[in-house]
Amino acid sequence: MRVCLFNVTASFIPGGLETYCWEVGRAMARRGHQVCIVAGDRGEPRHDEVQLIQFPFRIEQDWPDFGTRFRRLMERLSFAARGALDHLVAADYDLVIVNKPFDFPILWRARRRGMRARTLFRSGGTDFFAGDRCFANAVDFWVSTSRYNAAQVEARYGHATTVIHNGVDTERFSPNARREGLREFPADARLIVSVGRLVGWKGIHVVIEALTGLPDHVHYFVIGEGAERPRLERLARDLGVAGRVHFVGRISHAELPSWLARGDVFVQPSIGEEAFGISVVEAMACGLPVLASDNGGMRETVVSGKTGYLLPAGDVMEWRSALAAMIGDDAARREAGAASRRRAVDDFTWAANAAAIERLLGGQ
Repeated sequence: MRVCLFNVTASFIPGGLETYCWEVGRAMARRGHQVCIVAGDRGEPRHDEVQLIQFPFRIEQDWPDFGTRFRRLMERLSFAARGALDHLVAADYDLVIVNKPFDFPILWRARRRGMRARTLFRSGGTDFFAGDRCFANAVDFWVSTSRYNAAQVEARYGHATTVIHNGVDTERFSPNARREGLREFPADARLIVSVGRLVGWKGIHVVIEALTGLPDHVHYFVIGEGAERPRLERLARDLGVAGRVHFVGRISHAELPSWLARGDVFVQPSIGEEAFGISVVEAMACGLPVLASDNGGMRETVVSGKTGYLLPAGDVMEWRSALAAMIGDDAARREAGAASRRRAVDDFTWAANAAAIERLLGGQ
C-alpha cells in the first residue's frame, strides 16, 4: 500500500502531531508499506524508512493575525497552492492521512480533480473552523487518539470515530536513555521535567508557582519554546525561583529521551484540554511517574494512584502537595515509574497503532 501522511509542519516542528507522522509512518513502512510524508520545505527527515517530499508554503506567522485558526488554514492553503495539491492528485496513493480539519478543503479539491486514494482523518484536538463541515465528506475513515477526543469529533461531524491511541518508541524512550554530558546537579537534587509549547493553556506557570513551596534541591526543567517564555521567566524571577527553573528551549526529538531519562517526575499541568499527550507517554516509557491535569485524554493515559496522579487543573496547592509527596518518597516514585514503563510497553506502541490502522482499512 502506498501511504501519504499529509501535514505541512511535519518537517520542521518537533511537536506531538509531527511525531505521530514520522513514527506511525516508520511503523507502517516496517510493515511493508511504501510511506512518504508530504510537508513544507523546511527541516530534514527523521527516519530513512520514510520518504520526505517537500513543497513551499507561507508560514502561519506571516499571515494577518485574524486568529490562530485563520492563520493555520491559510498556511495549509498556501501549501496546497504551491504544489502539494497537484502532488496529491498525481501521485496515485492508496491512502492519505491528515491530522487537522484545515486539510479538509485540500482533500475535497483533490477528490474533485481525480484523486482516488482513500482518506483518513486522525484527530488529536479540536481545531475546527467555520465551514469545515462542508468539506467533511472528503474523509473516508475517522480516527481519534482518545475516547474523549473521539466524542468531540463525533459531535462536530456526525461520523463514528475509531479510537487508536498514539504510541512511543519504547526502545529509544527507556530508563536506559540517560546520557552523560548534560547539566549536572548535586546528588540530592530532584528534577521535575515538562515538554511542550510554551503557550498559556499548557499551564507551566502552575508548576513554577508550586515550586515556591518545595525544597531548594527541587529543580524544574522546561523543554520547549513559545510566546509565553518571557512571561514565565519573569514569573520565576518575581517568585524568587529563577535559579531553579531551567528553560532548555527547543531540542530535537532524537535528544529528548536522554533529557527525560534524567528526570525524577514528569508534569503535564495543562489548564486546557489535551486530546492525548504524546510527551506524557514518552516520559512514561522512560520510567518517570507522571503528574497530569485531570482533563481530556490524559485520563486515558495516566492511571492515577499507579503510574502517577491526575490533579485538578490550575490548582497550585494541589500540585505543590502532590509534587512534595512524590519527590519526598523515593520508593513510591520508583514504583510509579516502573508502572509507567510497563504501561507504555504494554499499551502504547507505534507498531500497535499501525496495525490498528490496517485493521480499520480491512487489512488492505
